[in-house]
Amino acid sequence: MKEYFVKEKICWQSIYYYFNKWSKDGSFRKAWIGLSLLNKRKLEMSNVQLDGSHTPSRMGGEKLGYQARKKAKTTNSIF
Repeated sequence: MKEYFVKEKICWQSIYYYFNKWSKDGSFRKAWIGLSLLNKRKLEMSNVQLDGSHTPSRMGGEKLGYQARKKAKTTNSIF
């Protein structure tokens, strides 16, 4: 297992840099879609409850709808 870990310490700035970079260039979305397509038949969508389905959306939420019982606009979209 040791061969999978580097001997150098990883600083938080490096993690932030790559997370930010991959978020902006769509890498996370591509990975999610790719994994979803590969495992599509294994998913039992009738029982899926994805965390964050009613999380306030700060980007694009106004285009998808509003739930009056909450103070913020929400979305049920995965993306």
